[in-house]
Amino acid sequence: MHTADINRGAPAPIAPFRPLDPAGWLARYVDLGGGYTVRPNGVILHWSLGITEEERRALVQHERPLRRDLIMREAVKAYLASYTTTEADPC
Repeated sequence: MHTADINRGAPAPIAPFRPLDPAGWLARYVDLGGGYTVRPNGVILHWSLGITEEERRALVQHERPLRRDLIMREAVKAYLASYTTTEADPC
């Protein structure tokens, strides 16, 4: 059994908080093989059923923070809503 005395020694390093970059998150999701659909009633993230188990695990791992954090989820939804609106605007 491994034990550690948390009252002695150097303090544990604290990882700096990095806010979510919705554009970066979405780009990585698409690079991993994911996709999205923006509908009037919400956003749907999806991927092909023909992907490998390794690809599926990578997508699930990438989605996990959004499933756990409503603020992150809303940030990606807001980004997609604004992105697709801009995408659909006439030139």
